[in-house]
Amino acid sequence: MKAGKGPATSLKEAIRAVGLVALVAACAATTASQNIATARKQLDAHLAECTARYGYPEPTSDLGPYILGAGEREWRECVYQGVEKYMIPNTPSPEAYRKAIAEDREMTVGIATAKMTRTQRQARVQQLLEEIERTEEANRVKREQQMETMDWLVKEELRREQDMMLRTLRPLTR
Repeated sequence: MKAGKGPATSLKEAIRAVGLVALVAACAATTASQNIATARKQLDAHLAECTARYGYPEPTSDLGPYILGAGEREWRECVYQGVEKYMIPNTPSPEAYRKAIAEDREMTVGIATAKMTRTQRQARVQQLLEEIERTEEANRVKREQQMETMDWLVKEELRREQDMMLRTLRPLTR
């Protein structure tokens, strides 16, 4: 105990310190979830810009299975840039996004060289998006579990501090 401070003051300081740790941890978890949600909104806006810029995808286009649409490659590169700018910096699993971009590039080349159909690419892209969604959900659950653990640890530390302060105060009250 510092000179000039009583047990009650020390207890208050300990409670504030523990509360501050809990607050910082809670803000970090909330910020991570907000970052992904914000990044998704930014990516959606970026996708709309890509579509406006390159005129792809055309809603009424009937492309053959091995034909790339006008502006499709440019549109896809624009989308990849959006993923790299908005999603990758805000996720604890950037490799899932990088993998999806790399596969999509390969599949687009596969369509242009008649090694893969547009339908096959679309099915694989859907699988990749589902994998990313599962990964992001697992990240969210992990953050929640970490927050619960942090909350428990903070409460335990607070309880220990209170017990210690009570033991310190008991001799003074006799």
